[in-house]
Amino acid sequence: MSAEAAQAAREGLALFVLCWLLARTEIEIEGARGWAVTLPTWRWGPEWFLNLTNGKEITGYHVWLTLLLIAFFHLPLVFVGFSRELWAKGVSSYLILTSAWDLQWFAWNPAWGIARFRREHVPWFRRTLLDFPVDYYLAVAASGAAAALIWRPALGAWAVRTATLLAASLVSVLAAGILRGAGAQRAVEPQAAAPKRVSR
Repeated sequence: MSAEAAQAAREGLALFVLCWLLARTEIEIEGARGWAVTLPTWRWGPEWFLNLTNGKEITGYHVWLTLLLIAFFHLPLVFVGFSRELWAKGVSSYLILTSAWDLQWFAWNPAWGIARFRREHVPWFRRTLLDFPVDYYLAVAASGAAAALIWRPALGAWAVRTATLLAASLVSVLAAGILRGAGAQRAVEPQAAAPKRVSR
């Protein structure tokens, strides 16, 4: 593996860690009710708009969180100076992060899990493809397009970074499922193994 590919793989792993931490933070904020349903925030979403956004309302919570993340991803340009290569990396990384972070929210949320990751359970996913929201595919496509349009030489590194992030996300989803199953088993075993009291 070349030095450039190794660096891109490290960046992909770092992006996964950020996705996982964001998902865990949002689980604490939103609990079982996704898309800020129970949060004290404004929301806007007429039916025609929901058809465009795959069922997602605009909320104050998501507007400010999105702006915060976009600002964070542009901080390197402030610290080290502008370059098209760095800008391409930041924009494409933010776009791919949105789908991987969302998947981790479902995988690690105690109220959800991948078993409930279905369109009939998630009102803000009206359209799916191969059981995944079309939003995820659009995020990957937009991320690759940003990398290609802003700085085409970075496209190879983007592919490695994205593949690493998606592979780590898959491992995380599997781990969440295994731990969820083990937790359910531990909850049953003590009752089954508890010795019976005998009155004398």
